Amino acid sequence: MKKLILYVIRKLLVIVIPLLCLYVYAQLVFAENHKKEHPTDVGLGIAIVLFFILSILVVIFLADVLKHFKQREFVLLAIDVFFLILLCIPVLNIDCLMGGDFFFCEELLSISLF
Repeated sequence: MKKLILYVIRKLLVIVIPLLCLYVYAQLVFAENHKKEHPTDVGLGIAIVLFFILSILVVIFLADVLKHFKQREFVLLAIDVFFLILLCIPVLNIDCLMGGDFFFCEELLSISLF
């Protein structure tokens, strides 16, 4: 049981640390942009960086899912699938907002916004 708790904590840290770094960076960039005489749109750049960070995390978790499936560790596989589903929702949402298929995106946005 202790092994599973440490595994979940480690997976949470893998997700939280890059997102926390991006949050701190975004706050610094927004504050610096606010001081400019002619502010620019830095939010789009932050959204693109967020998309790439989440996409890399999805690939990492997908590789982990395949590894656990091959080794028949189904409890760890279920934990990774849960995190993979949580990561796929914002990736697909950002993809839709940046120019995806209209009908698919309409359904996805209605699901993600409840």
